[in-house]
Amino acid sequence: MDPQGCILLQLRDDRPDIMFPGHWGITGGTGQKGETPQETASREVLEETGLCVSHLAPFKVYRFSRPEEGCEYIQHIFYALTDRPADEMTVGEGQRLRFVAPEELDGLPIAYNHRQVLAEFVASPQYQACLNGAISPEEDEEALDHLRQALASGADWFAALLEAIALWRRPEETVNGRRYRYLIEGEAFDWLLLAERLCEAADGLPTEEKEALLFFGRLPVELGEDQFKKLLGPAKHRAHLNYLYGVTVEEALQLAVEEELHKERRCHAWSADRRAQETAFERIYGRPREDLLADFRGARGLPQSDGITYGELKEFTYWLFKHRLRRCDPARVASDTRKALAQLSELEAASRRRQAARSSLPHADDSPGVVVDVEEGAR
Repeated sequence: MDPQGCILLQLRDDRPDIMFPGHWGITGGTGQKGETPQETASREVLEETGLCVSHLAPFKVYRFSRPEEGCEYIQHIFYALTDRPADEMTVGEGQRLRFVAPEELDGLPIAYNHRQVLAEFVASPQYQACLNGAISPEEDEEALDHLRQALASGADWFAALLEAIALWRRPEETVNGRRYRYLIEGEAFDWLLLAERLCEAADGLPTEEKEALLFFGRLPVELGEDQFKKLLGPAKHRAHLNYLYGVTVEEALQLAVEEELHKERRCHAWSADRRAQETAFERIYGRPREDLLADFRGARGLPQSDGITYGELKEFTYWLFKHRLRRCDPARVASDTRKALAQLSELEAASRRRQAARSSLPHADDSPGVVVDVEEGAR
């Protein structure tokens, strides 16, 4: 896209032997053996436009089938900024290249599923962030400065933290060798991960409240959903809800089914000795965890390995959520969601009971011994 928010499209050849003749579409093409999706995107952009794009950011991954061809497509969408006019580009394929404003899209014939892709991109936080140009690390210093200045002035630290999150623009970054991906697949916002990043860069935060927020997700104050949405901003709040259902609720569903299976085994002492987690994945998603993880990594061009990082686990969980929505009928999806929400409610109630029990215990100064919360430690 260009800095004005217009998106580069290619007018396909008007030939009857190709798909979608005379239609407009996003530049791109089929991956070659051994290429990662990002390498494919960079090569195709160079071949079709002459642009050598130094940085392509991931937006979304789509899957769709074409029964007439007997195959399923996995489509990786990336985005980047350029200030080069279309008439200075090389038309390596198709009839012409043109930057198209979002309001012009309805009047154009669009190829493949690109109308959906473009509509979702234009509505995304990434598009809004790109409207004023590329996002540099210096631009997000505004959010950090806001948090530090608010703390120095004695403002409420949690409100200042949420305001800093609302100002933040980058969907991912690497700090001191650690990768932070705040936005999964361009649509699921892990606001607590960004909160952790901001808290690490600020001094003077109340330790107990900060740890309760970052480790257990407990807010330091009662906050209604409307107030939370106002502080976070509508776009980030929508993305937060995607993360809530796509990761948090999905994890709760996995735990609920694992517990169901443990109960079943206790009732059938002579049942086969199979790990609960593997069977839970088969029951929810229809396949073993290892097979699903291999598919997830293959679709993203990631290396296959025995281990998995915490960040990749969150991305895998969101991928499983979308896989389940595609695979299951609506009634089953609704049933599983109710089961997961009940599991979350149970976990939250147990957490409140533990917190109440701890508050009723004597302080270390009042007791000759050391009190250890065994249940909390096991958790």
